[in-house]
Amino acid sequence: MIKFTHSTILLTSISSLAFYSYTACATEYDVYGKAEVQIANTDTGIMRYAEEGTQIEAPFSRIGIQGQHKLNEYLNVVFKYEVQVKGFEQDDTEEPFSARNTYLGLKGQFGELVVGRNDTRFKYSEGKVDNFNETQGDIAQVIAGQDRLGDTLTYTSNYWHNTQFSFTYAPKDDNKDNEAGFAATFIYGDRSLKNTSYYLSLSHVDSLNNINASRIAAAYKFEQLQLGALYQHSESTDGIKSGSGYVLSASYTLDKWVPKLQFAKDDSLLRQTSEATQWTTGLDYVFDKQTTAYLLYTDLNLEEQDDSSVALGLKYKF
Repeated sequence: MIKFTHSTILLTSISSLAFYSYTACATEYDVYGKAEVQIANTDTGIMRYAEEGTQIEAPFSRIGIQGQHKLNEYLNVVFKYEVQVKGFEQDDTEEPFSARNTYLGLKGQFGELVVGRNDTRFKYSEGKVDNFNETQGDIAQVIAGQDRLGDTLTYTSNYWHNTQFSFTYAPKDDNKDNEAGFAATFIYGDRSLKNTSYYLSLSHVDSLNNINASRIAAAYKFEQLQLGALYQHSESTDGIKSGSGYVLSASYTLDKWVPKLQFAKDDSLLRQTSEATQWTTGLDYVFDKQTTAYLLYTDLNLEEQDDSSVALGLKYKF
């Protein structure tokens, strides 16, 4: 992540020996992103985020800019513009970008309120439970509600005694369910497991992206060991599909090596056409905070068909 603070920009033209200056109000912003490349072999291509056969992919690579502008002692404008970059791949040369979190809002002692495209606070509630986020083993393979929606309003409170509240609202006319929808999440502990060794969230989503669901998620870190668990009950807004799912995950840090394991199961039929069971194992090699190489294997079992994928990847964050 590259940080900038602009107050005065001085442009110098050596050829004409002329000097130009431009003054702007103080704005702090970061340019950030993730570049990732993966070579994967997938058996049947039934699972999401992977095609049949051997493929070179750039899973969820992205670039963005985020920052804030101070209005006064109590209030800041905050913004984020982020796109997924698909130009690594031959098939995506005509449409190399797609929308990710993009919003504008205000931040102050009341918390943060933004409008635009954003992860629902239901998705946000997963914390660090998902050991294989943005890969074939992502919990979104079998668990519903991992949505990023546009035309939404998101409120996130400041922390108070390790507790935080957040809320997503979609107006009736902008919600695909044709009625107003919301997601609400209560958090206790640190979502990133940096300030506290524990994390607990309770979350509910109502009429967003065709689902109603309730979820409890928890993660705990003890020295090199990290454990995660999630339980969720889901149903479609029309009441036709319903069921429960859960995720269990574990990882252990051995110097630069991080072996990982994850199991997920769901019978709501909201993400797959039948009851789905997936287990994933992997090994990361962490060069530094920005660069990670990984190997993973995932197996998806449905009632009538199965799929598996093995992948070798390199991920760089900036």
